[in-house]
Amino acid sequence: MISVGGAVGGVFVGLIAPRLFHSYAELPLSLTGCAMVLSLVIYRTVTQRTWKRLSLLWVGFTLALGVHFVVDNVKSAHEDRLRARNFYGVLRVEDSDPPTDPDATRTLTNGTIIHGEQFLAPKRRMVPTTYYGRDTGVGLAVRAGQERGPQRVAVIGLGTGTLAAYGRAGDVYRFYDINPLVEQIANTQFSFLHGSRAKVEVVLGDARLSLEREPKQDYDLLAVDAFSGDAIPVHLLTLEAFRLYFSHLKLDGVLAVHVSNRYVDLQPVVAAAAHALGKEAVLVDSDADDTDDSFDASWVLVGNPSSVLRTNRVTDAGEPLKPRQGLRTWTDDYSSLWPVLR
Repeated sequence: MISVGGAVGGVFVGLIAPRLFHSYAELPLSLTGCAMVLSLVIYRTVTQRTWKRLSLLWVGFTLALGVHFVVDNVKSAHEDRLRARNFYGVLRVEDSDPPTDPDATRTLTNGTIIHGEQFLAPKRRMVPTTYYGRDTGVGLAVRAGQERGPQRVAVIGLGTGTLAAYGRAGDVYRFYDINPLVEQIANTQFSFLHGSRAKVEVVLGDARLSLEREPKQDYDLLAVDAFSGDAIPVHLLTLEAFRLYFSHLKLDGVLAVHVSNRYVDLQPVVAAAAHALGKEAVLVDSDADDTDDSFDASWVLVGNPSSVLRTNRVTDAGEPLKPRQGLRTWTDDYSSLWPVLR
């Protein structure tokens, strides 16, 4: 049975704290409060003078620690250009240098995960950066597709909207994201979306549910970039999800999956789903490049032989990705696990 205290704590952390704080301030404050309560309990229950003095010293220490946490939190919040929090977490926007510095950048982060970065210099603002540089897997897929004419591009995971930098007149770039705060920040703190020459659309809500409700979109490219953190949305990596993606792609369309992750090896997961659907999979690993502020990145491009996977631009940079022996394809069908669990 869930205790009343646990339920109240859950309501406070999930619903109240995001409205009161712009960071996870409730954690150090609650730890400080618990330490103080413990110290007072010890003070009232022990009889030896020495222990009473020690408990009072501990109360003073915890108070000082709590003040330190609060001051440090306020200080770091003032150093950020913007810090905001909602149900989905804390988002921070910070500038690396003054705008007059030609290498100055503005970065959006959630915890330790960078969700996009943009140069502040006007001439460099529409340079695709981080995991979306020109030589990354998704950058190569976009550029190869551009040789075929106007593009319809879908992106699961908005971030700062960096991929819109590739947009040309006649293109359509449609972003799917579950967090409304991300859209607000992308539109007010960064200029990839409103600076793009393409028609840009943002669909709020769970991307998979949104795609299930939509008619066939005939995308040339569908990029899935939602797996950089330690808590990945598994429902976007199942076989059923991949079937949904390809139902919205043209016959020669490409699915690009960002698999850079320090916690989980997602390459074999994508390879298994591609194999189950009879598609080719190409892994493109690219190195960091300071000239365009791009990071080390791993993308898996999935599609039919008629897609851009067979163009020189992609084949020269990538390598075929084969399924791993013995690895089960991730699926929504939990009953398929029953023989393993029995």
